[in-house]
Amino acid sequence: MKITKKRIRTLGNYLVGLNNNDDFYITLTNLNNTNRIQQIGFTNNINLGEQILPTIVGTKSRFNANGGFIIHRNQPKQTVYRQAEIKDWRGNYHTVDIPYKRYPRTPIPAPSIELTVVNGANNLKIIRSPLLTKGVSADNEIIHIINLFLELFGECDTFQANLVPVFNVPVTRLNWNMLPQGNYPWNILRNNVQRVIGNVGVNRRRIIERRLETISNHNPNFVAVGSAGFSGYIVFGFPNKNFFILESIHQGNATYVFGQNWQQLSHLTKEQILNQNLHQQRIIHIQGWNNNIDNLF
Repeated sequence: MKITKKRIRTLGNYLVGLNNNDDFYITLTNLNNTNRIQQIGFTNNINLGEQILPTIVGTKSRFNANGGFIIHRNQPKQTVYRQAEIKDWRGNYHTVDIPYKRYPRTPIPAPSIELTVVNGANNLKIIRSPLLTKGVSADNEIIHIINLFLELFGECDTFQANLVPVFNVPVTRLNWNMLPQGNYPWNILRNNVQRVIGNVGVNRRRIIERRLETISNHNPNFVAVGSAGFSGYIVFGFPNKNFFILESIHQGNATYVFGQNWQQLSHLTKEQILNQNLHQQRIIHIQGWNNNIDNLF
């Protein structure tokens, strides 16, 4: 996945397509900005095998090279010293220690991430990070490397260990039990979603069934029942209209409408989708819900 932001704060869905324990690299495939590449330390020819600790050009590369500190502002200040050169009355210079007060600090070691020029697909040169492993490498390390690339180059990609882009991997892991494609009027669909709605109380089940019937009356191209992190969700797919409706049976939830690619969406967890607001619309379960659903079509 190509990332072109100025920086990221969390990994979010930037590692979509990778399973836990999959090895990967953060890479730069666009080597056209040779001035910038030379500025951070590579040679004019950007030869294969060149490996550098990037030159400091901003806060991320400075931290990468020098590390940092955790400043404990909740603790009393301490006396520390800095050295300076002073000249005496004879004109001779002496090194002296000058005391001053500051909050205690805990040093953070420099990550010292080095970048390497290697051959990628079709024998095209790319710049890559050290090898990382999803679920093993610390999130803050991965975030630092991505932000380092973004500061240095303005973009980066995620590549598999064999230097093929992550999204070239055929992924079969799904969080949905897909029903066979076909026409699902409510009297047929009801039997297929009983696993999800069967344990709900009678009064609430009637409300849920009316909502599901309202959506199914618009003839979705496919229906899927949530599993794993999506247990309690039913998805209605309308790819011809470029949206998918996610309906929850849980009290207090809303109906979510998505426009993302369905294959990518099915890799994400419920938390990633709902907490990161990856939806086009959120339709609350209140009066007027039916009209809002009908207005989608």
